[in-house]
Amino acid sequence: MTQPTPEVLVEATRYSVSLLPRDDVNFNTFVLYVQLRRDGWGITDGLGWVEGYTGFMTLDSYEALVFAELDDALALARKMAPNIGAPGRTATDAYKRRMAEEARS
Repeated sequence: MTQPTPEVLVEATRYSVSLLPRDDVNFNTFVLYVQLRRDGWGITDGLGWVEGYTGFMTLDSYEALVFAELDDALALARKMAPNIGAPGRTATDAYKRRMAEEARS
């Protein structure tokens, strides 16, 4: 007797949070990811983890702020998204520049 094919499972485990669309050249610089970890949901920039509500980052995953609920992690990531960035430039700055360039086109 043949065994039935098992159901294929699909689960979203990582969400991108950014002011910029994915096709923007600066997207990777100005994005946060809400990612499922073993202990809950965490917020990362791809290198470090958010360690508290102030937005400070840590490379130590054990010090990371962990959320039991996805909605709570997404809410904090949305709040932080406009201010993340590279030295001297925030996501808001990059967004304004993009809008100005699109207006000139």
